[in-house]
Amino acid sequence: MKKLFQFAVVMLVIAICFSPMALAQQKVHSHMMVVPKPHSQVHPDTALPPTPGLYAVSWGFVGTPYDSSQNAHGWLNNTDGYELYPCFGNSTNSSNPQGGGPNLDCQYVGDPQLALQSSGGVFGIPSYTWPLLTSTTYGVTAYGCDGDKNGTQNPYLQGETWDPAAIDGYYIPCGQMNTWYEDWSGDSTDEILWSAEVTQGTTVIADSGTQDWGPNGYAAISTPIDAVFYQDFNFGDLGVTGVNNGNCVPNNGYPFTTNTPVAADYPAIIAAGKKCGEPKTGIATIAVTIEVAKVAYTKSTKTSVCGAQGTPCYTAKYTQACPACKASFKWDIYLQ
Repeated sequence: MKKLFQFAVVMLVIAICFSPMALAQQKVHSHMMVVPKPHSQVHPDTALPPTPGLYAVSWGFVGTPYDSSQNAHGWLNNTDGYELYPCFGNSTNSSNPQGGGPNLDCQYVGDPQLALQSSGGVFGIPSYTWPLLTSTTYGVTAYGCDGDKNGTQNPYLQGETWDPAAIDGYYIPCGQMNTWYEDWSGDSTDEILWSAEVTQGTTVIADSGTQDWGPNGYAAISTPIDAVFYQDFNFGDLGVTGVNNGNCVPNNGYPFTTNTPVAADYPAIIAAGKKCGEPKTGIATIAVTIEVAKVAYTKSTKTSVCGAQGTPCYTAKYTQACPACKASFKWDIYLQ
């Protein structure tokens, strides 16, 4: 189990800059990082680009920096308050807002120490097999993916499952979902959406709902851009029944309270209305969709629609912004 919580340095031929969307949002523990390409990877002006849209690059379920030996709760933070990894060299983030120099979160690599370049990153190790139950080997704890049994407490703040404070005190993830894509859409005005579902046969064991991250603003800066979404997960109902239970998250910040949302309103979570069941030994299939979508708002004054958001509220209807404006990821892991 030890290997799940070690980390690897992977050299990438990309230049990294941290998205303000990722750094500004604290209410959900899901992150988006935008990674523009350096000149060596950008096609010459005479080259024909692919059809405008989104293209899947890489994906995996990897270890998280969650280790009970580090502190009372096991939560490891960088200088900017975010997780130990992923972390990228010589990049723009809150500890180095100007970019072009050492990222204080992960400055060095190697022996002797060398500056971690913009083409390098620190990541959790991807794995096919994952434990259902928590165990400790050689003093290192690997948390099981069965959320009912790995120490996750109830009640927890549903809809804020991935808030670092909630994780620190309640929610214990077993792994981190990483999805990389390349954006050739050039669309900086429509919404960027992310959603994930994990199933075993007909049983849903996790569903993120649709996360609306607001306008796809970085497409206006450079085309193409590379980006990564990463989010911590465990699986199961967490002892809760009904729709949007356990790791099938409910609405958060949705419906909107206005038809002109601002940065502080994102990311919003639109629940999928699924019922999560318990994970078991065997294959689990992870399916992720990332999409650039147009949005239309409908006003409602019904309490049954608006709920805790209050009335009036605005529901959203999304339509794909271009024929290729959707990247799909699907892979299996094995729970044992």
